Amino acid sequence: RFRMQGVEIKKEDDSRQEVYAPSVVVTTGTFLRGVLLLGHDRFAGGRQLRTDDEQIEPPSVGLAHTFMEKFQFPLGRLKTGTPARINGDLIDWSVCPIQPTENPATPFSFLAEGRNPPNIEAGRIIACHQSATNAKTHELVMKYEHTLPRYDGGLDGSGNGPRYCPSIYKKVQRFPERNSHNCFLEPEGLNTNLVYPNGMSGPYPQEIQLEILRSMKGLEEVEIIKPGYDVEYDFCNPLNTLGHTLETKLVQGLYLAGQICGTTGYEEAAAQGIMAGANAAASKDDAKPFILGRDEGYIGVLIDDLVTRGTTEPYRMFTSRAEYRISLRQDNADLRLTEKAAEAGLIASPDRLQALKHRQEEITVSLNQLDEFSLKVTDWAEKYPETMGNTKKDRTDKKTAAQVLSMPHVTLDQIRSVAGDEIEIPFRVADTVEAIVKYKAYEESQHRDMESWRKAQGMRLPPTLVYAKEQLPTLSSEELEKLNLHRPGTLAEAAKISGITPQSLVYLHQHVHKIFAKQKEKEEKQQAS
Repeated sequence: RFRMQGVEIKKEDDSRQEVYAPSVVVTTGTFLRGVLLLGHDRFAGGRQLRTDDEQIEPPSVGLAHTFMEKFQFPLGRLKTGTPARINGDLIDWSVCPIQPTENPATPFSFLAEGRNPPNIEAGRIIACHQSATNAKTHELVMKYEHTLPRYDGGLDGSGNGPRYCPSIYKKVQRFPERNSHNCFLEPEGLNTNLVYPNGMSGPYPQEIQLEILRSMKGLEEVEIIKPGYDVEYDFCNPLNTLGHTLETKLVQGLYLAGQICGTTGYEEAAAQGIMAGANAAASKDDAKPFILGRDEGYIGVLIDDLVTRGTTEPYRMFTSRAEYRISLRQDNADLRLTEKAAEAGLIASPDRLQALKHRQEEITVSLNQLDEFSLKVTDWAEKYPETMGNTKKDRTDKKTAAQVLSMPHVTLDQIRSVAGDEIEIPFRVADTVEAIVKYKAYEESQHRDMESWRKAQGMRLPPTLVYAKEQLPTLSSEELEKLNLHRPGTLAEAAKISGITPQSLVYLHQHVHKIFAKQKEKEEKQQAS
């Protein structure tokens, strides 16, 4: 195994500089042997600079050769795209439905609770608007198909792009029954007229991009300031290459994060950067690795999927990929992760830890109040008929406030209106308290389902099993496509296929179990006759 000693940097004047570093995090983005594609034109580069001179940032070629030739990392090719940037002064905003900004804004941190961001406080608010494609747009998209680039990767040079944020060409091609696709017009800042037409990426020649955009409502007079383009780049398949710390198995002290690991999306890259950086720092002091489990956070799901399943297409994080998604909520992120982050040295602020302790105490007190307050079922119904619906008048059994709140149609506000001063739950923990009570039974059911599936991983899947919507309606088109392609022999083999969600594996287990049960019943009837 190699050991990281540092990096050699090549400067713009071709001089070289060596930097000693026992731990290095490589985040190449789209620059690893990157190629920009616009129509049939190809330019070596990782990104086009957002400047008037249209300068292209050069790709990283030497690093790719080091990875391939010296370390023999399994490199593949992926692509992504960005839409044109258009002149917002020429958009007819009056015919485009508004998508208003949240006001007051919900802060990411509980430390900022009760405070609006400065721009919102000052009334400097950006609103997005909505346009959409139409039959004319789709006609142009397909008419100019022949002008699209040829790629290094993908089937027949079609490129290997993101399944869940596809180009407008892929959307029209893949869903011919659709007569419209949404486009969200997103201003890029307070002090610019640049607008990002979200949903309209497509590396056609610039004049064709303009024709396509002008076919849409509100964009009839628009001009392109920067054309959209695709970028194709190398990535390193993380399967058998990376561990859960994102350290490479071959080179001690070398960590990878972001698009080089096969992901796409800002949040996915940021999540890996946090984990790789934390573990690179921890390795310096031989500290405990910082690893999150699949039951602790979406970051844990993301990294576990990558290093145990790998990926053959740009990976995005979805809630459906997590078997514990009911308990992985935004309202309890601080409860799940703050103490672990502090242990890893990522949090030094005593205020943040004190805020967590205070929230934990308030949640505990609030839950106790809900457990301790009880009324007869008839009293609940009398005080607030909506809570209990039709109730027999002779019922004498009691229900606690927590039991009543667990009912789907009951809200915490309704409970408080019945209980009065006996239940006082602070606003800052109300969402979390309500979610804990309402999801308790679902979390228990989720846990039982996952335990049942884990025990059945050796279950044989019939070779004649039909993977289609009619038989497996809850599975996505992606999952059915991959199951038909790989034809796994057991549930354990199915679990290793990238893109097959844990919940779908549970459903598949139940489906096959029913098939075997029917076969057994049929055989027993035949034997009896």
